Amino acid sequence: MLPAAAQPSAPPPRGSWFDPTQLPSFTGTVERWLINPAGAYDRMLFREGAQVVFPPHVSEPMREAAPAGQAITIWGVRARGAPVVTMLAWSTSPDREPSFVDRPAWFTPTDARGTEQLQVSGTVRVPLFSPQGDVIGAILTDGSVLRMSAEAADGRITAGRKIAASGIGSRRDDMVALDVERIGPDPDKLEPLPAPRIERRP
Repeated sequence: MLPAAAQPSAPPPRGSWFDPTQLPSFTGTVERWLINPAGAYDRMLFREGAQVVFPPHVSEPMREAAPAGQAITIWGVRARGAPVVTMLAWSTSPDREPSFVDRPAWFTPTDARGTEQLQVSGTVRVPLFSPQGDVIGAILTDGSVLRMSAEAADGRITAGRKIAASGIGSRRDDMVALDVERIGPDPDKLEPLPAPRIERRP
């Protein structure tokens, strides 16, 4: 992502105590918009590799204004150790006033689940990051999203790796997103994710 040129800002959303356009800005080209396992759009992948997270209720005007291949500038908070930005404002042109996010993604529940049993396989494009920068799954080259806990994802997700998974999720616009229940190198070798470790206190 490239730093964006400065531009005049519109008034911030009601209730906001700061101007989001004073935050770092990033410009990139939309590679694709991504859904979560509940079927809602809540993430965008830049062609340059970074991810942008936002609440689903702002996705429709963004996707209409910036389809795949369109440049877009976002303002937000980037995780310290991963290329993921929580978006607070966006614009598609220096001549357009930024649009603000009234309820950023860190205030939005991220555990919404789907209802359909699904299975996908493919190649990892990039890890799926939480807003804090933890690896919580994978984005495949076809846009499929695999979500799991950071503990389960540890050591399993590498760009370019072949992967298959099954679980409960959703289909939308030729895309699939699911919460992983079984995972493996191919569809014939799926194994259940290990149970979460329980820390026992002395």
